[in-house]
Amino acid sequence: MTEREPLRDARGRIVADYLAGMRGGRPWADDLRAAPGTPVPDLVAAIRAGLPDWHVSVDEEVGVQLAAHGAELRRHSHCYTWDLAAAPPEPRWEFPALPRTMVMVPAGDLEAAHLTPAWMSAYPVGHPDNRHGETFESAREQLAILFDGTLIGGLMPCSVAVLDGSRPIAACLVSDRPGSAPMGGPWITEVFRDAASRYAGLGVTVLRSTLARAAQDGVRAIGLTVTEGNRARNTYDKLGFALTGSFMTLTIPPAA
Repeated sequence: MTEREPLRDARGRIVADYLAGMRGGRPWADDLRAAPGTPVPDLVAAIRAGLPDWHVSVDEEVGVQLAAHGAELRRHSHCYTWDLAAAPPEPRWEFPALPRTMVMVPAGDLEAAHLTPAWMSAYPVGHPDNRHGETFESAREQLAILFDGTLIGGLMPCSVAVLDGSRPIAACLVSDRPGSAPMGGPWITEVFRDAASRYAGLGVTVLRSTLARAAQDGVRAIGLTVTEGNRARNTYDKLGFALTGSFMTLTIPPAA
């Protein structure tokens, strides 16, 4: 299990801890949590002084205060968890009926480049979850670090993709994220489908199949994050995911 790193204030007191990583070439303090009894202003001051030029992921209340002190918002998101042990998904979801030209395969059988066109179609420029820019290569690189485990953790066997003929058109990717539920453990990093109208509904199909396969594999809980403004949030609410918190990822200004 990945150990959490402490964040200390100017007096040497531990005011928070976090999971250390990298994102976009910068150090990243993921899932930064305040120590019990730490006032928000004290935490904000410690983050600004102790993590200059870092990305940090914090709860919404702290993020709002960091933004007020000049931190740049990267993402405002909402975390959900499905307790698969307490509420198992429908077993029939594992093998959905698909049109005759389509087949579902393990996502791990593919490469990032195979899924990139569908991913770009799902998240065009202007979409709240477009983090890959406009070029195929930048998108492929972002998907590649999900596949190889660099960004969050290794791709899990319950991840699936749908092919129309030989062309990938939809996928649900799950990474083995460090930690445990609700903020760690198996994590749905991507659910997407080609934006063509004939593929409507496939996003829910691959998500349901992944949930059923995860339960079959003994996964007890699975989480995901949805960006503020993404209409997919309504789908997660309706399916039965439970909201566990709202968070912000920001870049802290460099030290003066």
